[in-house]
Amino acid sequence: MKIFIRLGLFLIIISLLYTIAVYVEIPYNINTRGVVMPVREWRLARLQDGSILNTEKNNLTNKISYYSVLEFQRGDHAEFIINDRVFSGKTINEGDTIGFIRSYEEERRLLELLTGLEEQRGLLRVHLSGGKQEEIDSYRERYILAETEYETQKKLLARMETLYQEGIIAEEAWELARNDYEVKKQNMSIASSAIDVISAGAKDEEVDLIRSNINSFQRQIEQTTNRIEAFNILAPFSGSIIRQQAPEIDNESIIRVADLQRMIVTLPVELYQLDYIENGNQVRVKMNPGRRVYNAKIVDVDNTVQLMDQRQNVFITALVEDEVEKFMPNMLVEAEIICGQVPAIDYIRRLFRIIFVN
Repeated sequence: MKIFIRLGLFLIIISLLYTIAVYVEIPYNINTRGVVMPVREWRLARLQDGSILNTEKNNLTNKISYYSVLEFQRGDHAEFIINDRVFSGKTINEGDTIGFIRSYEEERRLLELLTGLEEQRGLLRVHLSGGKQEEIDSYRERYILAETEYETQKKLLARMETLYQEGIIAEEAWELARNDYEVKKQNMSIASSAIDVISAGAKDEEVDLIRSNINSFQRQIEQTTNRIEAFNILAPFSGSIIRQQAPEIDNESIIRVADLQRMIVTLPVELYQLDYIENGNQVRVKMNPGRRVYNAKIVDVDNTVQLMDQRQNVFITALVEDEVEKFMPNMLVEAEIICGQVPAIDYIRRLFRIIFVN
């Protein structure tokens, strides 16, 4: 009789444990540590070759939203002049001028184009009004100067061609020399045509040619002016200037600006815990154990696995929802991910995994 009573009690206990394991749910949270980052960050840096790298990154999507490299021609002497008034404060406004880049090569080219434009305008006025002897003599002097520059560049090009074929100079230097040769050849041709026109009197087709040259100079001046104006670097958005003393190996930062109005936390979780994590889950963030809790919400989950301490982890991104001014970029925080209710059997399995596997 006692055997049947004990067997009945055993079956009741087994049934009760099964019911609890299957139908009773227990709150399940994941504890981890994360790194705080701004949602947007803009960086201006000088590369080792002297060019300027301009990048804007969205850390929420982990994508480069804007990227540009400002390069200078070989042999160009360029200066970057920093706007000290910007760097004296802690914050910066959208559209503020960070600095000015001065390219002497571009300024020289602009001056040459402006001079050429004025010469063509003067030639047009002479054609339309009739030429005088002193004007003819002036254009002959310009032709002699253009011819001298052409002959000099022609000899230089011949020498550089030999050096290029022998592999002594780079292809870029050879291309620049050839371009200068073509420019000086064209200038000599224009000067020669100007003498012929002003001496023989203007014809309609010649006047049209001069006007075409004027239009060409104006287009080139506009392009060069736009390029020079592009050397003025402006802040793409308002934010705080990041000050960090750590050395950088690949390049040197000129300025880093972060939008600290929106902050995120990147958190690693082990792959087996991913089943109960989804966008919208609440996250409790602490700067220090036992301190105040701040609220965040999961907005993105990676679809790739990364190894950390020989364990498979997936990174998730949580957006901080309150008092973001309390956080700083690169700050380490404690985080608790609220995963909701899970069956007791799953909770026990995960507990055993944490105890015995970790």
